[in-house]
Amino acid sequence: MTTIRDVPLNCPEATYVEPAYKEAGMRNFTNLVRTMLNDYGVYHVQFNTINKETLIDAKAHPENYPTLMVRVAGYSVYWTDIAERVQDDIISRTEHTF
Repeated sequence: MTTIRDVPLNCPEATYVEPAYKEAGMRNFTNLVRTMLNDYGVYHVQFNTINKETLIDAKAHPENYPTLMVRVAGYSVYWTDIAERVQDDIISRTEHTF
């Protein structure tokens, strides 16, 4: 069995090239956070990096997502361990666009 320790660093599988759009997306994201903290006085923000459709599907079919974790009020919790009303709240505030 091959492990990560067996993969030479110069092989193509270990080479990562950031896509061009990533830099612009990160710039937008950092600008959003700076604006929230500096201009609007927000002192706490948490991010879930999953889309709304996945959360809706996880609510309908929890057996397919046994290890899905989300952030709730500053802590991480398994999706299947939270109450339905909390799941609904997370789904309702999941996606925002720039």
